[in-house]
Amino acid sequence: MSQDEQQKRNDDVWDEIRGAISAPEVELLQLLIKEESGDLNEAFEYLFGTAVHQGTLYDITLPVLRFCVRMLDQFSPEATEWVVIWIQLVGSIIRDFPEDPYAIQLHKENVSVVEALLALDTEKGGEYYTRALGAWAWYFDAEDELAYRVRARLRECPVDGGTVAALGAWGGDTSAYLTSDDLGVRTAAAFHDRSEAGTAVLIEVLSDPKTEEVWEQNIEPDGRIDDVVEELVARDLSGIAEAERTRLESLPVFCLSIYYQPWKPFLQLINIGNGNGVLNTEATARFLGAVVNDDSLWYNENLYTTDALKKAGLPADREELRKLVKSMRG
Repeated sequence: MSQDEQQKRNDDVWDEIRGAISAPEVELLQLLIKEESGDLNEAFEYLFGTAVHQGTLYDITLPVLRFCVRMLDQFSPEATEWVVIWIQLVGSIIRDFPEDPYAIQLHKENVSVVEALLALDTEKGGEYYTRALGAWAWYFDAEDELAYRVRARLRECPVDGGTVAALGAWGGDTSAYLTSDDLGVRTAAAFHDRSEAGTAVLIEVLSDPKTEEVWEQNIEPDGRIDDVVEELVARDLSGIAEAERTRLESLPVFCLSIYYQPWKPFLQLINIGNGNGVLNTEATARFLGAVVNDDSLWYNENLYTTDALKKAGLPADREELRKLVKSMRG
């Protein structure tokens, strides 16, 4: 692109954003360009507190995203890293809430977002570069030409949990990372590898109390450990080896004992009610007994607990559930 063409493109970008947001807001975005910005924090606060806020999209999210994507190669180094984080956040939100009217509009920018990230120098993108690519993977087929290019780029990046998760999200083979000594790498690999070996590792990493923090802070910054549990229980667990079965039978109680760890998905595995019977009677009784005895699940008639039990075909009353558990234990 010639210098004149570049200037024409930049002029068009600025004209578009000036027509979409107020003049003071434009001034905040201008801070992203300047090498010696007086206060970049104001620009970051605008991105994370106004253009997007606490997982909510707005009418200005689309024009701001278009601006950031088209100007990504012209931001100052510090600004670039934060804009990449913001792009990752937007991708995660529309992935989790695809029916949101604003998300539907943002879907149209999928290709331009990924192309801009691929055009960016990997090191300039910072720690969240591969995570940003991963957040936008869900809208593409693994056989798309763009997916091949993204996987090639990811294989050039330093190996960590976020990079392996992004590789898996784009349809890449993660089996080689199942034996990694790094918990984050192993977790990301197992999440995307649905083989028997991958399932065995997924059970193993969920038995580690550090996995929640690793997943939510290092691998999927806007994800939840619930996603990992839900992935596990959705798999065919009927043919797992005895060692993994033993560990699986202890997993529901373990997760229930860890603050913020999910327990509701394991109701799909019990051998009564609407469960599929993966857990035997002893493991089911042990799990439901832990549910009965956990006061925090019943505080102030917790609707999350009662609704989950009703859906599982179980008594939603604590004392009735206690009686059921007692009868199961003989």
